Amino acid sequence: MKKILNILIITVFFYTANAQNQKLEDGVIQVNSIEFKELIKNKNATFLDVRTKSEFSAEHIENSGQLNYYALDFKKKLLLLPKDQPIYLYCNTGYRSQRAGRYLVKNGYKNVYNLEHGIMEWNLTELPVVEGDKSLLIKENSMSVNDFKNLIATDTLVFIDFYAPWCGPCRKMMPMIDSLKTEYHGKVKIVKANSDVSKKLVKELKLIGVPYLVLYKNSELLFERNGMATREELITEFKKYK
Repeated sequence: MKKILNILIITVFFYTANAQNQKLEDGVIQVNSIEFKELIKNKNATFLDVRTKSEFSAEHIENSGQLNYYALDFKKKLLLLPKDQPIYLYCNTGYRSQRAGRYLVKNGYKNVYNLEHGIMEWNLTELPVVEGDKSLLIKENSMSVNDFKNLIATDTLVFIDFYAPWCGPCRKMMPMIDSLKTEYHGKVKIVKANSDVSKKLVKELKLIGVPYLVLYKNSELLFERNGMATREELITEFKKYK
């Protein structure tokens, strides 16, 4: 009896400690791919991909539903989800699903979970996806592994902006990146790489989020930034290696 009691105490302690260690952001519980994989086995829950239809059609996690984060009626449809079930959300990098989760929490939803680094980390962990029609994805700015290696193996400074068409911070930086491309023409080679259509390269570089900004010369990584950077910050880096 004492042995059984000890086991029960250890079990309760483990689950209590685990709950205390859960990462919360704006009331949304952040989990990694391995944790997410176990959570979505729950049949009495809502499991939702909040990417666009073309992204979902290209690949998605099995048994997930889909609502387009950018649709005009997205928030209205989101609030139709049942409040008495856990809600598991994911997108490409975790950005859109986190914002969707935050909206749900503000509207009284409990037990809202977000795949923190999205399907990019899920793929990196080599968990299964349902693959479909990738033809709907825009092929603009695709970059292969060989393209990348050839690009950075020069004595010219090469700046690469890894982005995604749906990424708000990426879109916010685009005018600034374009202006730098004009200003530094002939001095720094500035290129964009669409992470959505450069899957092999994304996996090779182990990227789990965009924007991802890098500066190379002779295949040497001189600067990298996960997230947004200001014009002044990038100019400072360019000037270091001119």
